[in-house]
Amino acid sequence: MRNLITLLCLICISMSCTDFKNNYEVKDTVDKLFQALNNHDIVLITKLFADSARLESPNWEGSKIGPIGAKEVYLRYFNSTPDLKFTITQLTIGPNTAVVEYKTEGTLQYAEQGTPDYMVGKKYIIKNITRLNLQSGKILESNSYFDQVSFLKQVGFFDKHS
Repeated sequence: MRNLITLLCLICISMSCTDFKNNYEVKDTVDKLFQALNNHDIVLITKLFADSARLESPNWEGSKIGPIGAKEVYLRYFNSTPDLKFTITQLTIGPNTAVVEYKTEGTLQYAEQGTPDYMVGKKYIIKNITRLNLQSGKILESNSYFDQVSFLKQVGFFDKHS
């Protein structure tokens, strides 16, 4: 009986060590991602995504895939808002997952095609949440959501359409 208890304790300890290692790896990857986002380091950002990674948001048309998809998404944000900053407000980590709540803030300085001129020059701060699935230091899936209504209010959309 004593040997069985010892064996069960060793199994629990080894499982905890594996979870701890995975959690550390997940946190390290999230930290690298947000540091790269704040530095607008598109090279490092793309290196963090697996070739088959799927990036999704209801605010985009369709899924974006892999490093090329990550580059498309983040260059768009960096080009329109060159002073864009990301601040993590809450981080929940599991063995191969992270849920990151964060705020983004900046000034919309360059309008994308179809963006009304009255939005240019407007500062905004919005809340976001992204769920990441990761493995071996690579992002396999990224699902992002943000408060689009708040963004539109801050850049004057409703002032022109009310």
